[in-house]
Amino acid sequence: MIRNNVFLVLVLLFSFLGQSRSQENLSIVPYPREVELREGLLTLENGFKIGYGQKELAPIARLLADDFYSLFECSTKQKKGKADVFISYDKSLGEEEYTLEVTSRDISLKGGSYNAVNMGVTSLLQMTSSDGKYLKVPICHIQDQPECEYRGMMLDVARQWHHIETVKQVVELCRWYKIRYLQLHLSDDQSFTFPSSAYPRLASKDRQYTLSELNDLVEFAKVRGITIIPEFDAPGHTGTMRKNMPELFGESRLGVIDMTNEKVYQAMETIMKEMMDVFYTSPYFHIGADEAWLGTFEKTDEAIAYVEKMGFDNAHDIYLNFIVRMHNIVKKYGKQTLVWESFGGTGSRKVQIPKDMIVFAWETAYQRPESLLKNGYEILNASWKPTYITPGRRWSPEYIYNWNIRRWENHWNVTPSYHKPIQMGKEVSIKGGQMCSWEMSETQQMASIHQRVPAISEVFWNGDRKKSYSDYRKRYLKTDHAFSRLTFPAKIEKSGFTEPQYEGLYLNRENRFASQASVQLTPLLPDTKITYTTNGEMPTVDSPQVPQTIELKEDMEAKFGVFDKHGQLIGYKIVPFELNAIKPVVTGNMLALRDTNIYRHRVEFIDQVELSFQELKPGAEIRYTLDRTNPTATSPLFRSAVKIDQSCYLKVKSFYDGKPYGMSYECEFERKDFQKTLVTGGKVTASDSHPGYEPENAVDGYVDISKFWDASPYPQWWQVELSETKEIKKMHLFTYWDGGRYYQYTIEVSLDGEQWNRVVDASSNTRVAGPEGYEHEIEPMNAQFIRVNILKNSANPGAHIVEFRAD
Repeated sequence: MIRNNVFLVLVLLFSFLGQSRSQENLSIVPYPREVELREGLLTLENGFKIGYGQKELAPIARLLADDFYSLFECSTKQKKGKADVFISYDKSLGEEEYTLEVTSRDISLKGGSYNAVNMGVTSLLQMTSSDGKYLKVPICHIQDQPECEYRGMMLDVARQWHHIETVKQVVELCRWYKIRYLQLHLSDDQSFTFPSSAYPRLASKDRQYTLSELNDLVEFAKVRGITIIPEFDAPGHTGTMRKNMPELFGESRLGVIDMTNEKVYQAMETIMKEMMDVFYTSPYFHIGADEAWLGTFEKTDEAIAYVEKMGFDNAHDIYLNFIVRMHNIVKKYGKQTLVWESFGGTGSRKVQIPKDMIVFAWETAYQRPESLLKNGYEILNASWKPTYITPGRRWSPEYIYNWNIRRWENHWNVTPSYHKPIQMGKEVSIKGGQMCSWEMSETQQMASIHQRVPAISEVFWNGDRKKSYSDYRKRYLKTDHAFSRLTFPAKIEKSGFTEPQYEGLYLNRENRFASQASVQLTPLLPDTKITYTTNGEMPTVDSPQVPQTIELKEDMEAKFGVFDKHGQLIGYKIVPFELNAIKPVVTGNMLALRDTNIYRHRVEFIDQVELSFQELKPGAEIRYTLDRTNPTATSPLFRSAVKIDQSCYLKVKSFYDGKPYGMSYECEFERKDFQKTLVTGGKVTASDSHPGYEPENAVDGYVDISKFWDASPYPQWWQVELSETKEIKKMHLFTYWDGGRYYQYTIEVSLDGEQWNRVVDASSNTRVAGPEGYEHEIEPMNAQFIRVNILKNSANPGAHIVEFRAD
């Protein structure tokens, strides 16, 4: 009996260990909703068959076969009907639901739609491995569907031009991580990329797509289950339209297109219809409508006359009416309107914004997401932080992964969600969300989004059910390796680089070298070759072939293309190699930055920090300036580590043989004024406060203009209670400052919080507030309570205290 029990325990133990090994091999991102792992692996030999149940699934079968070859160099055959891997519809499943059944004999994948089957195929590819001879798939049953209906990615191709091949790589990334929609920001002040047949002068020279390219892109995406949504941003962000056709859309100085001209509306409808015809797979059309600055436009004779003609209150009504008219055009052609959060409330008393459009809640500056929902709008979450990717600001994959679809944050201190993120409850219904890549160059694009899209996909797909970040990270490393091979089937070997394994917020540090470096690229698939260009053009099959070793002694940005034996491009990668001999090392009492601007290095510190530079290029000299001028060969020389105890702006340059060498470095060092006084961290109360601008901000020890107490309208009072009665001799009040405003106030003290003694009367003050604050020495007096009464702010009705100190 005991022996049998021992045997049973061993069986269960080995079963558990086997499942643990299978679990490790099941590297799917985003992770499926339901997974039942079973013992063992299915092995597939070269030449296995892929079958499909319905004719319209043949493209997916071909795509799956191509991917098996790219990933594992495994050849397959496709056929209609049952096979080793069989894909089919199951109309009992939801529109985005699929099941994946792996047995010891075969694989059956069923989906409720074409796109659902596509998503199941992605899961199958991600969980498959190879031992060099056989493909291996864990035996399991998967049933899966997403939490969010709308899972989007936005690509800005107007501010920074992208070749169509790069756009296709973004489509592949969306497909690999089950992002359903790709929105293309096609027009902006920098360029107009859509080739309008009716208005050919609109398109920007050398920064436009051809109709053939766009038609091909739509079909390319459709096969992969990705829907491309066009965005035509107006009336703001239309600088190119006004520059190229001022006689129709208005002068460049206006800031918006001429919304008083009826011909503009006719042209908008024509162009929108052209876009809808190209992007026919999309049920949506994005009208933009954000950041329409009306300052110049509203002063024109045309705008003034239009307001009177229409019976509007002001030019803002013209803007709101424009949104309504664009929305009506979208509906006319059977699409649904998408729009950026760009209006307050439900419009104005003269112009109401319709409720049957979907609003991207992104900044919380125009109105909060709670307000949009309360006003009856369906919303999507495109919170600036952390869903935005820009050249200056982006957030780590871990931060993105730990975010949730009901949360809004911002890095900008004038928005409500900066000081206090908006977290809505689980009962709130949000259609989905979108990651937005703005202003990123083609070189930066894939390097920035390939690690962030999968993180946010887990948020969209699994919501509160997502696993730990460490679990996700293990899966991501495998899926990212596979994605890299799919999009660039070549082996890259590098030597001489200073940080070859770098991962972090800063771009391209893994491709920096200090003196000389070398790179070797080897095709991973037979009968393929790699060509390259260094002039910004796309490589072709006839471009120079990559040498056996690329020797690097200076900056070089290369585009590499992998071509098959038929001359078809099957892989593509942009790599900027950068010469950099400067690696700063800062130590000391530094403060963690709330948000990092990647292009503006900044160090905030208390007391002092020490700055040194790691020698990367022997014989190089490091020279610097502190006055924002660029260093020259005669600028001061860094000889050893230096202590920085004051705020300064540092620029650094390396010189070799008296000549500038490699990249520059600059950093703003800001000494933070921190003092612990009698009131620091004390118990505070106030007559009122705005969310995110709590009274506690005024006793945190820091004079930080981005963190303060705020209430309105004045007069308002703010009060701090000391831990016990103390003798007060000096008070220091820091109000908000901008170089123009002043505050009038009084300060009172009390022993019991009821009987008050006025010790400072600045009710007639007109001295402009500044970072030095208002300092007052008083007759020594015992007190346990101190109250500041803000009587007036010369700039606006707000009462603000950045910091209050007492000794």
